[in-house]
Formats: sequence, structure tokens, C-alpha cells
Amino acid sequence: MSSATAALSGPVPLSRVWAKGSVVAEDLTGEDLSDVLQLHTDASAWWVLPRDPDYGAAELRGVAQALDLDDLAVRDLLATDRRAKFEALGTARLVVTNLVTHDPASCSLTVHPISIIATDRVLICLVGDVDGFQPARLLLQKAELLAEGGVEVGLQLLITAVVNTYESAVQWLEDAADGLSEVLFEERPLSRSEQLDAFRLRSALSQLRRVTEPMRAVMTDLVDNPPPAPKGGKGGKSTRTVRRWGMIAEQHTRVAAAADALREVLSSVFDTSLALADVRMNAIMKKLTAWAAIIAVPTLVTGFAGMNVAFPLDGTVAGFWLVLVIMVVSAVVLYVGFRRRGWI
Repeated sequence: MSSATAALSGPVPLSRVWAKGSVVAEDLTGEDLSDVLQLHTDASAWWVLPRDPDYGAAELRGVAQALDLDDLAVRDLLATDRRAKFEALGTARLVVTNLVTHDPASCSLTVHPISIIATDRVLICLVGDVDGFQPARLLLQKAELLAEGGVEVGLQLLITAVVNTYESAVQWLEDAADGLSEVLFEERPLSRSEQLDAFRLRSALSQLRRVTEPMRAVMTDLVDNPPPAPKGGKGGKSTRTVRRWGMIAEQHTRVAAAADALREVLSSVFDTSLALADVRMNAIMKKLTAWAAIIAVPTLVTGFAGMNVAFPLDGTVAGFWLVLVIMVVSAVVLYVGFRRRGWI
């Protein structure tokens, strides 16, 4: 078993300090983490903070004070109103966005805020407890990439993981929309439960689009604002970094475009279902009208023959057979006529 696998099999640390490919310390918080970074001037670190109003918020305010971030920046980082923005303040770059999780059983989508602070040496991620999204485990798995590319690679890994949640949600929505489309290919409208599922899918898609649309501007800002140059080093805008950001931006553009296209697909499913319901209703009305007409003629004949008045052949066997033949022939003629016109 490799060292990376062995590390992942045990408890996952929420922070790590590394230098020159080796781990300096793990699970440090607050001032301890700052002291280790000051002691090892060539070290970098990542720290995953829980998104809660007590510990996480307090630690974030301490980080903000150390990085000279103002109250407005702290408010953005702690916001829960599903905002998405990028801001560069001094040596720090702030990314505020959202990730999504979905539940196919209930056809629901949940939005989770995530905030990231990236400097030349530290990557801090503020996120709640989300099933399927574990940034600490992700950063541990990519320790070799972090050792090579530093904090910027860590930021790219986190943003990629966020975009992957969008992609997973879009794939789920596409599969669900295909399932509804197959129902329509059977030439029947959606049932009540299927209509409810379609409504929930449209609601989930609306939530997803409200997340992916603002993220377009964030991705543009990330591409256009490379990390600042380290002291005594070259500029942060390396070709490899730019290419990675370009690939992530392209992935997000594809996902956002797919979400936009799904809106038209689900609208078409609704419209087609309504059209099929109208067609089925028209067919039913035609059948009812045809059978009503077929029944009406024999009823009219028997009503006429049953009047309490004298008329030719009244009370005779020949009259009985004549009335019977008229009823049968008229019913058969009407049936054949409606049958040819497709009403029955």
C-alpha cells in the first residue's frame, strides 16, 4: 500500500503544510498554522474550514485580519445568498460560489455555498458538510500535483470539483429528460406522477442555471487574473497555469450551455405532453359522439314505433320485422361511416 493510500485510509486532516514535496505538519489551525508558515518560509499550506456560524466564522475572521481583508470581504465569504464573485485584494484572491448536489429519488437539487481564499502560499476553503464533496480528501489525493504546482493547482482542483458537481447534475437532468421523452414516444401524455417529476426537474434546472450563469463571470475573472508573482520570482502567469484555467473555463461553458439547452428540452416535453393529451381528448370525444349517434337512431325508431297512435303495420309481425330491420340497418350504416372516418 502506497503512503498516499495509507494516509487516505485513516482520518483525513483538515489542513496540511508542505515544502519541497514533503509534509511539514497537518491538522494545524489558526495561529499554529501561521507560526509554521513563518518558520518555513518556503512552505505552502491548505486549510479546509467548516462552514458554521461559530468556529468556522471565527477562524475566517482571524484569517481575514491576518490578510488585511476588510469587513465587506468577510461578509462576502460568509454569505449564504448564493452569490458568485471573484475579487483580488492585495495578495489574496477571493472566490465565492456554489456547488450543487442532487437527489434522483426526489428529483431535487440542493445548492451549497463555498468560499475560497488563495494567496501565494495558503489555500483556504470554507464549505459545509456536503455528501460527495470532500475538498480535504481531494487535496490529499492530489498531493503530488500540489507539491509541483503549489497553491494555484489546489485552487484549480477545487474549482474543477465545483464544476464537476454542475456536470453531474446536468447529466442527471439529461437522463431524466430522456426518460420522459421515451414516454412521449409511446404516444401517450405524461401521467400525474410523471408530470410532477417533470415540474420538479424544471425547478431543479432553474436552480442549476441560477448557479451556473453567475459562475461564467467568475471563470472569466480567474482566467484574466493569474496569481501574483512571488517575491524574487517570475510572474504567476505561466503558460501551463493559463492553459489549465482555460480548460476549466471550457468545461464550465459546456456545462452551462447544456443547462440552457435542457430548458428547451423540458419545455418541449411539457408542450408535447399537452398536445398528446389534447389529441387523446379529441379522439375520445369523437368516439363518444359516434356512439351517441349510433344509439340515437334506433332509439328514435323505437320511440316512433312505440307511440300510442295507429299507423300502417301496427301490431303485425311484418311491422315488427320492418322496424327491426330499420334499426339494424341504420346502426350498421352509421357504424361503417364513422369507422371509415376513424371516429371509432
